[in-house]
Amino acid sequence: MDASEPSPVRRESKRAGRPTEVDPEAVAAIALALFHTHGFDNVSMDDIAEAAGISRRSLFRWFPAKAALVWGGTVQADQRMDDAIAELAGEAKDLSVAEIVRAAYLRSMEPLGATSDITRQRLLIIASNAQVFAWGAPLRARLGAHLEEHLAGLLGEPADSLVVQATAAAYGEVAYAGLVWWARHGGDRSPSDVVAEAFASVRL
Repeated sequence: MDASEPSPVRRESKRAGRPTEVDPEAVAAIALALFHTHGFDNVSMDDIAEAAGISRRSLFRWFPAKAALVWGGTVQADQRMDDAIAELAGEAKDLSVAEIVRAAYLRSMEPLGATSDITRQRLLIIASNAQVFAWGAPLRARLGAHLEEHLAGLLGEPADSLVVQATAAAYGEVAYAGLVWWARHGGDRSPSDVVAEAFASVRL
């Protein structure tokens, strides 16, 4: 790339005095490439900012911690899951609760096929780095709480009931185990295909 060309990470603001806009997905992709090459613990936020061609301040504006670069996409996946459950519950009255939840999980994972390399890198870091895994606790709690709310409505039980809590935990853990297995061993298989097999293996 010619040095005079703007970085693909940055979109110059058309208004004078406004800060440069940043493409967070491009920044995350650069960070993940650095983590893959050098190891997560050996890459600093300064390294990422330099590689992305942005200021440290701009980087922290989008990503408050290094682990946030790894957990990117979680909120979007949660929204896809919410939308899928609402659609399935409204459209398919003949489906069981288990069928609705399984189908919603698989629908929420369909877009991951287009970004399989990035998704695989993220999962491998999360599964192997306790600090990164712990940073994602609020995000995992959010996913679990939303699933509990949906299950409560589908089952006609309080969200804090044992059946709702246990069912939500079971689906969440099996889905995570399936995704990590896919990242390590899945090869050309899609994440949704592996998670579907994981659900079937434990009869969820």
